Amino acid sequence: MTVPTVCGAAKLKNVLYFVIDDLRPQLGAYDQHETYTPNIDKLAKQALVFERAYCQQSVCAPSRNSFMTGRRPDTSKVWNFIDHFREKGVGLNWSSMPQYFKEHGYFSSGVGKVFHKNLPPNFDPPSWSDLSQFPWYYGDPGHCPKNTSWCALPRDHPFCDVNSTSIIIERLRYVAQNNSGPFFLAVGFHKPHLPWAFPEEFIKQYPNQSAISVAKFLYIPTGMPYIAFYNGMRPHKYSDLHRYTHNITTPYPVTVQQQLRRGYYAATTYMDSLVGKVLDELDRLGLSNDTIVALHGDHGYQLGEHNEWAKHTNFELATRVPFMIRVPWQPDTAGKKTSALVELVDVFPTLVELAGLPPCQENLDGLSLVPLFHNQTKTVKAAALSQYPRCGDYKNGNADVCLHTNRSQFNYMGYSMRTDRYRYTEWVKWNGTKLEGDWHGLVARELYDHQGDDGNDFNAFENENIAESQPEIVKELSLKLRNIFSKH
Repeated sequence: MTVPTVCGAAKLKNVLYFVIDDLRPQLGAYDQHETYTPNIDKLAKQALVFERAYCQQSVCAPSRNSFMTGRRPDTSKVWNFIDHFREKGVGLNWSSMPQYFKEHGYFSSGVGKVFHKNLPPNFDPPSWSDLSQFPWYYGDPGHCPKNTSWCALPRDHPFCDVNSTSIIIERLRYVAQNNSGPFFLAVGFHKPHLPWAFPEEFIKQYPNQSAISVAKFLYIPTGMPYIAFYNGMRPHKYSDLHRYTHNITTPYPVTVQQQLRRGYYAATTYMDSLVGKVLDELDRLGLSNDTIVALHGDHGYQLGEHNEWAKHTNFELATRVPFMIRVPWQPDTAGKKTSALVELVDVFPTLVELAGLPPCQENLDGLSLVPLFHNQTKTVKAAALSQYPRCGDYKNGNADVCLHTNRSQFNYMGYSMRTDRYRYTEWVKWNGTKLEGDWHGLVARELYDHQGDDGNDFNAFENENIAESQPEIVKELSLKLRNIFSKH
């Protein structure tokens, strides 16, 4: 490929960017071996793996508006499925991550669920190269019969992620054959988002449903304020769950939990096979040595831990994501891991620096993580921040998660900070006029101790809210939380 240079720098590097929906770090790369993900695990052995990476809000559209711009939700003003960063008065003139690469001579193209559909509208045309020649594809994620939570379908079913795979491979071939300069190619896989629909051969990887483990702690954390809970995966949406009670105090039966986990696992293995196909094509075309490969989830996911079955919370399992970056010309980072606290807002500045571009001069909330490629024990930030709004009455554990509520009508915002040892969260009243949390309107506090947490045990932490018994720690962390969030 003919690749331009910038400011006399070395040859610019390509970027292949995977965004995976609802993927929690239950992968071999994170010492979690119940899920079969050989392709992502292979990538991890060639990459730097971030063991403590966190999204800024645990739901699709706000998270994607955040990491695609390098800004937090309080900066982008996106907290649900209504708004987007391109609105007048917000980020109309911002450079998104793919746009920044395009503006520096890259062929920029995406397929699948990278931005959330229509947030920004039409997948944000400023971000991509000629859309008339390279139309966007999102596709219908498909539905299981009778709205069941998961289903194994014939191989010839029109799976949207299979179509996305075919299109991104076509675009890899295009850049290889046309000397189009450096490229930024993004592919967003919808699975393992609900419904967990996948080709039937992938359920065979999990033949014994009764052998699948379930969460060890099935009930809400001791002392948890009800505003922290989300009663997700409500039975009325999935007919296979309709006959079971699921609320803040009643977990699903163990057999149902195993059934649900089996569906999630099979959908994850299906997605992993598609990641493998794209990476194999990158190798076949001879592009791997000059291409950064980044992969992460858009937020975490809970599979019964604390009686939670989705995201939409500030808990560790909802906010922690898998994240890895392969840099072939830095072989000393292959297979290395870092436990430094990092955030998805850091992806934009990190990929820019790794590719050899000048830093973005806009006011990003993220930081480059390149120092961790040279020293995995380095501390790049003292805390990772997340947040989530709540609407309506939370006192019975059924607060709405505001997905379709005007942001001026939110009732509360939960601001959460993950430090090296603790997760500390404050729920405050929402000022709908200023669109910011009212720090004088404190509703509840949460404090969870992560001492000894190496990230490998999804069940051992955040089982007890110790805020009331640790007033000095709460005082210290409250000051830090408010100081950090008030800067954004």
